[in-house]
Amino acid sequence: MTYNYSIDISNSDENLDSRLAINIYQDNSNNVEIELQAFPKEVNLVDVYQIVFDMKFRDDYESEFNGVCIGPKWDFYGPGEFTILLDNHNNFKNSIKGTLTQESDDRCNNYFYYARFLDINMKNGDKYLIGVATDYGGSYPDAPYYWKVNKNNQIDEQGTTNIEKYSISFELKK
Repeated sequence: MTYNYSIDISNSDENLDSRLAINIYQDNSNNVEIELQAFPKEVNLVDVYQIVFDMKFRDDYESEFNGVCIGPKWDFYGPGEFTILLDNHNNFKNSIKGTLTQESDDRCNNYFYYARFLDINMKNGDKYLIGVATDYGGSYPDAPYYWKVNKNNQIDEQGTTNIEKYSISFELKK
């Protein structure tokens, strides 16, 4: 399964426009691999993308099932949230592997992951915080806004993107 997203910034002078591809590989033995690759419009300006994915707690909030979805156990992270870096040295490509184990039989059939944080670090030292979910108490921009953190750790609100809340996401099925 492949998911494709575009990241379009309202201020074209900042050269942040990108595409993001998420490929899901699942086999019959409950192994899963998530492969991500970013395609920045200005490759020579971007150093690294940092993306944090989080999982929705329940398979379906409408059902009578009150349990919690656990999901796959990710290498180096365990179940639930994971962070992935897409850096220039690896052609902005990276992957993470996980396993659905019997101990984590949580009665959920689907696992919905969404990008909770997205940072773009530039080669000149600037960092952009791209709003992809909620603002998490004001410490991160709310989608569709983005902020710039300069070398002095000063945050400036910059503008908007085409990203809607929780729109960068993928789903795993048991």
